[in-house]
Amino acid sequence: MLKTIVFAILILFFFERCAQQVPPTGGKRDSIPPMLVESNPMNKTLNFKGKKIELFFDEYVVVDNINQKLVITPESDNPYSYKQNGMSVLLSFKNQFKDSTTFTLNFGDAIKDFAEKNPAKNLKIVFSTGNSLDSGRVYGTLKDIRTNKPIFDALVGLYNVSDTLNIAKQKPYYFSRTDSSGVFSIENIQTRDYKLIAIDDKNRNMLFNAKDERMGFWGKTIKAGTDSVAYQLNMFLSDNTPLKVQRTLPKVNNYAVVFSKPIENVEVTFANKDSLPYLLEPNGTNLKFFNVEPHPDTTLVKLKTLDSLGTTNEFEQKVAFQAQRGKQRQLDPLSFTTVPEANKPLTNTFTYKLILNKPVRTIDDQKIALISDSLTHEPLSAFKYSWNKNHNILTIDAKSFAKDTVKWDIPKGSIISVEGDTLPKTLLRHTILKEEDYGVIHGRVTNADTSVHFIIDLVDEQYKVVETHYQSPYTFKNIPQGKYFLRVTIDKNRNRRWDTGQMDKDLQPEPVYYLPDKILLKANFELNDINITIPEEK
Repeated sequence: MLKTIVFAILILFFFERCAQQVPPTGGKRDSIPPMLVESNPMNKTLNFKGKKIELFFDEYVVVDNINQKLVITPESDNPYSYKQNGMSVLLSFKNQFKDSTTFTLNFGDAIKDFAEKNPAKNLKIVFSTGNSLDSGRVYGTLKDIRTNKPIFDALVGLYNVSDTLNIAKQKPYYFSRTDSSGVFSIENIQTRDYKLIAIDDKNRNMLFNAKDERMGFWGKTIKAGTDSVAYQLNMFLSDNTPLKVQRTLPKVNNYAVVFSKPIENVEVTFANKDSLPYLLEPNGTNLKFFNVEPHPDTTLVKLKTLDSLGTTNEFEQKVAFQAQRGKQRQLDPLSFTTVPEANKPLTNTFTYKLILNKPVRTIDDQKIALISDSLTHEPLSAFKYSWNKNHNILTIDAKSFAKDTVKWDIPKGSIISVEGDTLPKTLLRHTILKEEDYGVIHGRVTNADTSVHFIIDLVDEQYKVVETHYQSPYTFKNIPQGKYFLRVTIDKNRNRRWDTGQMDKDLQPEPVYYLPDKILLKANFELNDINITIPEEK
């Protein structure tokens, strides 16, 4: 009897396993996109007067974010709704389209098949409300001028020529967006004069936001349809918004004036022979005054600022600190950064910067010492050093005979800020650079007029500047093993920095050229004749 029961249980278990549902393995994944089989109106229809456009496909489709992805040129204020119906999509527009105009509807990847979401490729409908189709075309490439990288999904527009053109308030008449290679093509446009302008358009409102969007423009008016040239546009940041004092941050210890955008420099003039320590913080937007006794309740200052576009502005500002409530102030801690960065190897002869977050009142150059190989101690007074005008950046020209390491020994109390606080005991250690662990790059700038001034940058793969020279031939020494780019900027105004462009002044940014090939540098190697050619101006 027991054997019979066990046998019955085994039979039930076997049939239960056989009855389990297993997902089918299926065949190959459907990778074929939906195909447009018919449209109403048909592509390239003339004299179209309707307000509805319907597309018919060879399979069931879905609509994906069509309000963002459908690009209609020329731009027109004609709202629409859509209806998805199995194998068709119907667009219903509020108004009739403008007369005697060629319109292009580019759907991008807004329509996909139902099963696998494969987007329809090159889905575009062109029609005219007049007797002919416009055939003009403008095409080209777009890249970032500082990195030489193509820019994806930027808006490239053709604007009506006007003395009052303001791309922050006016949308382009025709436009397209760049592909992943930075290529753009605007087709079926009227043959007439336009301004060719590109913007990042991050929020896709088709308007330029100078605060955080790049732009680029072709300096001359173009005649679309007659020029067969491929336009190459360079994009750059150019915040031309008026500088304002955005807000103030009064505290017991300090008073910050916050500007609406970063500034390069500020001149501070105190009224009535008053004076306060101050500095412009690294972000370029915060000008901070420090509460040092004695001073009046309110200090009047005049500010003359210089921004990245070379524009100067003047402000009057009243500086008034908050009243102290407790017996002691709660101070922000004194901190610092260094150049070179902490733990970075140094040569035996080097320039060192100590950058503090507050102006310094006193420094004891006898207590601060450079220790070589833990053997010799040389006081800071033995070296040449200097302060910047705000007394928060100390620059030291130093020399050691160390073989392994050097250390800056900064005892507690040897640096005292204007607020009376000090750094804790600090030891800054750097190994001595061994030349066999690094490489050298030699080269020159060719085809450059002798009157041309330039900036030669070696940049890493993240486009961070490793080293800069201003003369040709050049030599980059003690470069870590790695991959690099060589970049040359034409320094037209000889200020030893790259200057951006300004469309409202028809001023292009200073030209930037890259060596076409990436530089591969190995340790203990020396690369010669890494030359970069500046193209002749046309």
